[in-house]
Amino acid sequence: MFNIGDVIVYPGCGIGKIVSIEEKEIEGKLFKFFIFKPFHNETEIYIPLNSISKIGLRPVILSEEVPKVYACLSKKNVVISYENWNKRYREYTEKLKTGNIFVLAELLRELFEVSKTKPLSFGEKKIFEKAKEHIIFELSICENCPPEEVEKKIMAALSS
Repeated sequence: MFNIGDVIVYPGCGIGKIVSIEEKEIEGKLFKFFIFKPFHNETEIYIPLNSISKIGLRPVILSEEVPKVYACLSKKNVVISYENWNKRYREYTEKLKTGNIFVLAELLRELFEVSKTKPLSFGEKKIFEKAKEHIIFELSICENCPPEEVEKKIMAALSS
């Protein structure tokens, strides 16, 4: 379970902090919510405590796991899916929704490899940028490093 002040990953929404726990009455029933504040914007998201595992909330990875992310980004022999665009897009979107940094690193790697052979479509570019942004934010927290530095490291790993 998480506590107020914990930095967590909310798949699909990004990384942020639990700022409080509140109770709300809905249709005569009392529910408890985490109030989650993403770092990248000013919104507050109410997360029902009874839905945490279903949503996939997780802590930020440990600093010992950071090298594994970079290894995943610099991995050779990436299998590129040559399915039709709709199927690939659905697969990419599902991977993005997981919020799992290792899945996102593989996704980023695959799209980077695709971009070497052909220009990415508009949708692929958006997915690439979202995955990269998520990885940048999470690694910058783990490494206590500015996002710009982390982005340089990510691009270097992809280019290696």
